[in-house]
Amino acid sequence: MKNRSLIFLCGLIAMPFLLSGCLYGQCINGPCALEHARIVQSIKPYGAHWVKAGMTREGRKEDFIDCGGDPVTFKAGYEIQRNQTTADYFKGLNKHTLQVHSCMRAKDYIYLEHCDPRCLYP
Repeated sequence: MKNRSLIFLCGLIAMPFLLSGCLYGQCINGPCALEHARIVQSIKPYGAHWVKAGMTREGRKEDFIDCGGDPVTFKAGYEIQRNQTTADYFKGLNKHTLQVHSCMRAKDYIYLEHCDPRCLYP
């Protein structure tokens, strides 16, 4: 009888952990907190993906700003305009991003899809 009570008590204690949805670091709704934090920390802004041999952070930032990139967010640097439709916004964003891309390529930068230590970020 005592063993059954102990097993029942252990089951009650274990139930919330089993029903939480987190098993082996993976939650039912997506990554658990630790995995989510790792993913968020690995995200780099658009400007950080541009690299070239011998570059410095400061030199890349100057080149990126010269090409139309945003100096604060290190993004492509295009904002929605007043009374602009969604379609026009994305058309303008794509055009501006292509201009930034062409300018950076003209300055001998290459775009890395996945940042590595060459990104020198932050």
